[in-house]
Amino acid sequence: MVRTRGDGGRLLAACAAATLTVLLAACGGGSTGGKATQVAVKVNKDEITVLQVNEQLAHLPNGVSPEQLDPATRKILGSLVNQQLLVEQALERKLDRDPEVLGALESARLNILAEAYVRRVIGPQAKPTEQEVKKYYADNPSLFSERRIYRLQELVIDANSEQEKEIEATASHMKTLKQLAEYLHGKNLAFSADSGVRTAEQLPLNHLPQIAQLKPESLLVYLNPNNRVSAIEVMASESRPVDDKKAAPVIEQFLTKRKLEELSVAELKRLREASKVEYVGDYSKFASAEPAATAVIAPASQQGDEKGIAALR
Repeated sequence: MVRTRGDGGRLLAACAAATLTVLLAACGGGSTGGKATQVAVKVNKDEITVLQVNEQLAHLPNGVSPEQLDPATRKILGSLVNQQLLVEQALERKLDRDPEVLGALESARLNILAEAYVRRVIGPQAKPTEQEVKKYYADNPSLFSERRIYRLQELVIDANSEQEKEIEATASHMKTLKQLAEYLHGKNLAFSADSGVRTAEQLPLNHLPQIAQLKPESLLVYLNPNNRVSAIEVMASESRPVDDKKAAPVIEQFLTKRKLEELSVAELKRLREASKVEYVGDYSKFASAEPAATAVIAPASQQGDEKGIAALR
C-alpha cells in the first residue's frame, strides 16, 4: 500500500526514511573487518560507516568521475554527520515513539520493500536483448539514423479533441501559422505561441515521422499530451544522425524502464487475482471503483517515449 501525505507529511516521511537508514546501519555496523562496515566518521557515540557513504555515492544521478570523488564524498559526509546529529537529538527526545513518526517509518519501510521486490525480482527480467535494441534503432530512423534538428514555430491552443478535428481540417488549407492564428482569433479560441530549435527526441515520438516529412508552407495539428491542441510549422531542419553504437546504451536503458513498468503491472494484476482484497467499513464504497493495477515504481517511460530517450541530446 502506498500512502500519500501533504507536504509536511512527505517531509516527515523523507526524514523518517533517512533516519531509518541510519538506525539500521548502526544496528548492523559491528566490526567484521570488511571494507563495507569500516567506520568513516564517529559522531559522539555513534558511527557512520563506509557502506553508508558508498550507497550515497552510488545513487548520485549522474555518477561520479575520479576528479569529482573527493568533493562529492566531502559533501555526503557533511550531510550524514548533520543527519546523525539530528537523529541523536530526535532519539533523546523519544521522537521515535511519536505516533506520526512511527507511521512515517512504517510507510517508508513498506515503500522500500515494495520497490525492492520490483527491482530485485522483476527487474532482472526487464533487460532487453541485443536484438530488441537493434530493432528499436531500426524501427525509429527519425530518432537515430535519420535524426534531424528542427527550427519550428508552434501554437498551443486551448481546444478539446472535438475542436481539434475542425482546426486540423481548417489548417490543411493554410500555409502558415499566422493564417491559423487569425482563424483562431475569429473563433475566440485562446492560444500561446512559441518558436525555437528542437531536437527530434524533444518532439512527440508518435508524431515525429509526420514532422520529419512536413514540407514548407504546410502545418501539422495534433492533440498533445496535455490534452491541448498543438499546431506546428517547420521553418528549417538539419540532419544530425546518431549511429547505432552511440544509441545502443540509451535505447537499452529506455527499453529496460519500459519493460520494467509492463512486468510490474502484469505482476500486480497476477497478485491481485490470486489474493483476497476486502474493503472494510466506510471504505467498502471504494471497492467497485478500484483502479487498475499500476506499477509501484514509475519508470521514465510514463513521461512519454520522447522523454525516455532525451539523453541523446
